[in-house]
Amino acid sequence: MKLFLLLLSFLIGGLVVQAQVSGVDSVPVRLSTLDARSDGNNARLDWKVVCFLDYAKFEIQRSADGSNYTTINIFEADYLRCRQPFDYNDANINGKAFYRIKVGDIDGRIYHSKIVAVTGKEKGFEINSLTPTAITANAILSMSSANTGNAQIEILNFYGVIVKRVSVKLNKGSTDLTLDMGNLAAGNYILSLNNGFSDRKTVRFTKL
Repeated sequence: MKLFLLLLSFLIGGLVVQAQVSGVDSVPVRLSTLDARSDGNNARLDWKVVCFLDYAKFEIQRSADGSNYTTINIFEADYLRCRQPFDYNDANINGKAFYRIKVGDIDGRIYHSKIVAVTGKEKGFEINSLTPTAITANAILSMSSANTGNAQIEILNFYGVIVKRVSVKLNKGSTDLTLDMGNLAAGNYILSLNNGFSDRKTVRFTKL
């Protein structure tokens, strides 16, 4: 009986170890943070990654409109390098620039990071993204600002009526905010962001 229990314990332990190793091998390289901020006419990107593999490839991509991206730099990193923070400086940007990072692993799996924006305006700010665009409960609003400051979010329904207001403090660089949309009725809405300097950014979304 004791021999049987020892054998069963060995087999179960082996299965657990095998499952854990398999799980690690199947996890691609992932960005845990990504931030962008302006420094005069330059843009600085800072990011960290979670990497369980021995190889990672990064492509820094830039866009003028937030839709069409061009790769401006490519580099690779091993497991030890991936444990350190990354940064990149983009010199002499003109006006507004959007950035994302294309990440790949040794097996060719790739994904794109969230989008961050940098603006050369003294009081400039941008809405990077609102995810998901079809919302059931919570949504994450990603914003970028040239400096710190206060802003207000307004949610307008199909008839242009403001149904929700949220005050937010913008950081210099990127700010991510979780919004509770669970109490909104199903329908189409506009999210408006105003920083108090007669500049307004909007994005549309659907509440399911």
